[in-house]
Amino acid sequence: MVKLLSIGLSGTTEQIREKLERDCKTLTQEGFRVVIDELNKGGYTFLGLNISDGELSFRKYEQLKNLLRNSVSQILADWIISNEEHKLINKIVASNYFYFSHDERATVESNALQALTASPATRYNLILSRILDYLNNHHELVLDGFVNFRLKDYRLQLSQVIDKVVDDFMMELEYKEFIRVLRYFVDVQEPRMEEAHVVINGGGMFQIYDSQGKIINNQYLENAALQGYNAQDLSNLNYEDILISALITIAPHNIMLHSTNRVRDQEALDTIRSVFDGRVVLCDGCEMCKADYTGKSNHTEL
Repeated sequence: MVKLLSIGLSGTTEQIREKLERDCKTLTQEGFRVVIDELNKGGYTFLGLNISDGELSFRKYEQLKNLLRNSVSQILADWIISNEEHKLINKIVASNYFYFSHDERATVESNALQALTASPATRYNLILSRILDYLNNHHELVLDGFVNFRLKDYRLQLSQVIDKVVDDFMMELEYKEFIRVLRYFVDVQEPRMEEAHVVINGGGMFQIYDSQGKIINNQYLENAALQGYNAQDLSNLNYEDILISALITIAPHNIMLHSTNRVRDQEALDTIRSVFDGRVVLCDGCEMCKADYTGKSNHTEL
């Protein structure tokens, strides 16, 4: 009996063995008889792939070894993506973001796994290539050691995805805190008018009308909304920032939102609804919602 390849595994080996046995049956149908044995050594279970029947010519031997190498590489690459990746993510998050709470780390891990679902083939092909190269020069592979020491570029990819997820997560936390502070200002302020109609025209423009359809003095609003900002702050403001600041200034009891393009304005609409929780109604469509609606009067242009 000639041993061709050996795979060292920690933990359960049943699923990998089943996949190897399936592929070995296929090889048997092609005229090659391969037997799998198990050996426990140093805390690992080694699955050995052996030729059981007679002698092979060098050509047949190399052909069979290449077939097994490809089969084993595909099985292990799939196993790493399916069963080891979440463990690696857990270790990276625990090591690099140990100062996060348990719940925050769990959220980051979940978001990272979700982000990685977009490109499994890229990582699979990278891992497959590394395993094939390794088995081309070695007859034995210990999976744990291979993942830890031979897949540094793969682990780097995971780290980069996690870092991006953390950046997004921190931005989300900052946004929630921003909304919380703005809600506080809204809650402690007495409403100064019963109803305001906000028309977002796009192109950096918005208009605010009272319940009678009259434009509220925009110059007053702009001056009030921009108080407390320095020149550098102003350069970073967008129409959404100034609009929300203006609405907080007039503190309407109810707000009707009109948008000429809801897809484009969705972020601003969502923010206003979050800040003025319970006070906002999104118009189903009216004259104010038309793209050519300008009110024939003043507008705020940012």
